[in-house]
Amino acid sequence: MLKIQKSKINLILPVVCCGALIAAGFAIVDTIAMSTYAAVPTLKTITTMQEMTSLVCASSEIGDTNTLTDTRDGETYTVRKHEDGNCWMTQNLRLAGEKTLTPADSDVVSDYTLPASDINGFDESNYYASQMYYAGDETNGAYYSWTAATAGTGDASLTKGDAPSSICPKGWKLPPNSGNGSYTNFTSATGITNNADGSNKIRSAPYNFPYAGNAGRSSLNGVGSNGDYWSRTVYSSSSQGAYRLWFNSSNVYPAYSGYRYLGYSVRCVAVSLGGSDESNVAIEVAPVLTIDATAGMEDVVEANEITTGNISATVTANTAYQVMLSAAQTALRDANIANEEIPASANVTPGTDAWGIATGNTDTPYAAITTSPTVYPATVTDGTEVAQKVHQFGIGVSVSSSLSSGTYSTIVTVTAAAP
Repeated sequence: MLKIQKSKINLILPVVCCGALIAAGFAIVDTIAMSTYAAVPTLKTITTMQEMTSLVCASSEIGDTNTLTDTRDGETYTVRKHEDGNCWMTQNLRLAGEKTLTPADSDVVSDYTLPASDINGFDESNYYASQMYYAGDETNGAYYSWTAATAGTGDASLTKGDAPSSICPKGWKLPPNSGNGSYTNFTSATGITNNADGSNKIRSAPYNFPYAGNAGRSSLNGVGSNGDYWSRTVYSSSSQGAYRLWFNSSNVYPAYSGYRYLGYSVRCVAVSLGGSDESNVAIEVAPVLTIDATAGMEDVVEANEITTGNISATVTANTAYQVMLSAAQTALRDANIANEEIPASANVTPGTDAWGIATGNTDTPYAAITTSPTVYPATVTDGTEVAQKVHQFGIGVSVSSSLSSGTYSTIVTVTAAAP
C-alpha cells in the first residue's frame, strides 16, 4: 500500500499601499489537506501479461476483464477473473516463431527456444518431440505438442507429476490436472456441466473456448467439432500421455488423457493469492511505502529578494522507491483575486512573480513544478531510522512590488513509487 499525504502551501504576501511595502508575512501552513491510499494494481490497471501476479489477481473482482499485451511478441489477449477466483486467458495462446523464452518474460526455469511453426509430424514416431504449428488463425490460436507447451520440460524423463515450466507468460501457468487453477475446478465453479449445455457454455462468452481441434499426423483435425487444451500434469496411467480439457457438442471432460505428441491448444491461468496450487507454503509481501509529508517555511517576503523554504517528506519503506513532487495547479493563486498569480518557473529572480523547486545547481537553481509526478533533487536526504528517510525539497519564491496582497496557494503532492 502507498500512503500519500498532501500539504497545502499558503503564501501570505505583502500588503502594498501607495507603492510602499508596509507589511509582509510569508508562511507555508503546516496543514494536511488530504490523505489517501493508492490501490494495489489490479487486472484492470495492468497493461501487460507479465505484470500479472497472484496479488494482482487477488485484488481484482470476479468478472473483471482487460486486454493485456504479451511483451514477448506484442500480441494482445483478453483476460478475465473467473468464478473460481483465478485469472484466465479468454483467448488461445498464439506464441509463434523461434523465440527464446527466459525466466524474465515466461514461466520457465531456464531459457527455452520455441521451435519453428511446422504442420508436419505430430505423430507416434516421437512422443516427446518439441513441435508447434500456427496457421495465423487468431481465434483457434497455435497448436503445441506437450513437450513444447511445457517449454521442453515435459520430455521422456518426466513420468509423473507436473511439468515445472510452460510457454505461458511470466506470472501465468498451464493449469494442473486437479485442485485450484485446474480445469476441473474451473468448470465446477462456473457451472459448466458434462452435457450439451455445458459445451455451449464453455464455448460462449465470457469463457470463449473455441472448437480449435488439434494437430496430428501432419494435419489439423476436429476443427469446428472438438476442443483440446493441455494441462501441465502427466497422465497417471502412461508417461506417453498428459491430462487435457476435451469437449465436443455433447460432452465436457476437464481431466481427459491425450498423447503428448499431438498438438493441442494452450490457455494460461494466474492463480490468485491465497489459493496456491502448489504443495509448498509461500507468502507474497506487498511493497509498503508511507509518506509523512509536512512543509515548514517562515520568513519575511521582500520584493527585491528570493524567499526560500522547504517541503519535507519522511518516507518509510521496505522496497526501493523514488520521491516525486507534483502540483494540483502549477501557479500559486488567490481565489479572491482575479488575473493575478505567481507562476511556477525556472526563472526565480528578485522582483519577479515566480516560484520553483530548488535544484542545487548554481547555473539553473530552480525548476518549475508540473502537474505530473516528477523527480526533483532533494536538498537533504537523511536516514533517521531503519528503512526511514527524510527527503527535503527546497523552495524559492520571488514577488514583485506590484502584486496584490493576498493568500496565494496550491496543493503540492509528495508521491513515492517504484523506480
